[in-house]
Amino acid sequence: MHLKRILLCASVSFPLWAQALTSPQKVVATVAGKDVTVADVEKMLSTFDPQTTQAFQMNPQDILGRYALFVHLAEEADKAKLLEKSPYKEQFEGLKMQILSNARVNEENNTFPVTPEMIDSYYKAHSAQYEQAKIKAIYIPYAGQIVPTGTDTAALQVAAQGILAAAQAKRSESEARALADNVVNQLHAGADFGKLVEQYSEDAASKAAGGDFGVIKAVSEYPAELKKAVFALKPGEISEPIRQPTAFYIVRLEEKGAQPVEEVREPIVQTLRNDHMNQWMKDMNASFQAVIKDSDYFKTVSKPAPLGALPAAPPKR
Repeated sequence: MHLKRILLCASVSFPLWAQALTSPQKVVATVAGKDVTVADVEKMLSTFDPQTTQAFQMNPQDILGRYALFVHLAEEADKAKLLEKSPYKEQFEGLKMQILSNARVNEENNTFPVTPEMIDSYYKAHSAQYEQAKIKAIYIPYAGQIVPTGTDTAALQVAAQGILAAAQAKRSESEARALADNVVNQLHAGADFGKLVEQYSEDAASKAAGGDFGVIKAVSEYPAELKKAVFALKPGEISEPIRQPTAFYIVRLEEKGAQPVEEVREPIVQTLRNDHMNQWMKDMNASFQAVIKDSDYFKTVSKPAPLGALPAAPPKR
C-alpha cells in the first residue's frame, strides 16, 4: 500500500509540473548539442508505457539521453534504408501486421455500443449480484488461528490484522461462543441492541458508531458465510452468532436492497463489452479454422515465421 501511494503521487506530480511549463517551445534540456523543448518531452511521453514513464520521473536525465540515442539510431537506419533489407523487412512487416491486428481488436471492444436499454436489461437479470445490506454488529473476538486466503499484499495484510486481533483476544473460542449465545438470547428477550454493543462489542470503530458496520455488498470481499447469513435476514432480524476465524459476529439487519444502477453502470458496460468480445473472438476463430490438405508437407516445414508475423492469441476473458 505504501508503494502504491508513492506511485500515485508520482503519477500526479509530473502532470502538474508539466502544466507549469506553459510554452511548448521552452527549452528544458539539451542532448548531443540539440535543444529539447516541452513539446519534445510531451511527444516522447506519449509513446511511453507506465513503467518507462515512472523511470523518467525518477531519472529524466538518463531517459532523455537513452531516448535521444534511440531516435538517432532509428533515423540512421531509415537513412540507410535498412527496412528494405532482409531480415529487417520481414520483421517490420510482421510487427506491422501485429499492431494492426491488435488495433482492430481494441477498436471492436472500445467502439461496441452499449445502450441504456442493454444496461437496464443486464441489471434486472443479475439483480442478485447487486444486493447490499446495511447492518449493525456486535464483535466478540477469541484466540483463533488465521490462515491467509492468498499471497497478495491485501490478503497478507488482512491475515496480519487477524493475527494481531487474535493475539489480543482475552477468551477462548468456547468462551466467546457462550458469550455470543448469551447476547443473542438477551436480544431475543427485547434487550436494546445499542446498549449491548456498548457492553460487549470489541470492534472500536463500529462500537463508537453504535454498532454501525456500514454496507455489505454481494460482491464485497467479506467471507461467503458472513454474507450468506446477512442476506438471509429480514430488516430488524437478529442473526445467530456468525463464526469467523477469530471472532463471532452478531448482526442486526437494518436495510436491504440493490445498489442503484448508476453505481454499477460502468462495471456493467465493461461486462457487456467483455461478453461481446468473447463471442466476437469465438466467431472469428471459427471462421478462420485451417483445413490441412497435405499433412506430409507440413512435416517438412521447419523455417519459423518472422517475429511478430502472427497475431497474438486472443486474451482470456
